[in-house]
Amino acid sequence: MRSSPTIAPLLPSPARQRGLTKVQLLAALIVIAVIAVVAAPRLLSVVHHAHNPEIISAEENINNIEQALQHYRQDNGHYPSNEQGLLALIINPNRAPLAKRWQTGGYIDRLPRDPWSHPYQYRVSEDGSQFDVFSYGAKGPDEGDDSETIIRSKH
Repeated sequence: MRSSPTIAPLLPSPARQRGLTKVQLLAALIVIAVIAVVAAPRLLSVVHHAHNPEIISAEENINNIEQALQHYRQDNGHYPSNEQGLLALIINPNRAPLAKRWQTGGYIDRLPRDPWSHPYQYRVSEDGSQFDVFSYGAKGPDEGDDSETIIRSKH
C-alpha cells in the first residue's frame, strides 16, 4: 500500500509576517495625503465659519429678516417683489403687488446692515414662492454671486 504523502500546511515565512510592504505603506500614505489635501480646506472653512462672530451675527440678522418676510407673506399672500425689496418690511409698498393687509408699524424695526456695513440682499423667485436673503460677506459685492464668502440662511 502506498501511503499518500502528507502535505504540511504552509507556514508563513517570517518575511510575510511583518505586515505591509513598503509599496503598500507608500500607497496608503499617498491616499491619506490626497484626502488631507482635499478635506483640509473645507474643514478649516467650517471651523472658521463656526467661530467667526461676524458670520454668526450675519446669520442671526438673516434669520430675523426671513421671519419678517414670512409674516409679510402670511398677511399679504405673497413676498415683496424684487423691486420692492426688503424696504417693504418697513414701509408699506406703493408699487405692485400692493400689500393688502400690511401690518401697521412694519414687520421689522429697521433693516440692519451686515457686519461689514453692506446692505443685505434679497431676491424672490419669478413665481414668488421662494426667496433668498444673503450677505456678500467680508469681500463685499465685488466678488459676485458665486463667491465663497456669501452668507446665506441655513433653511
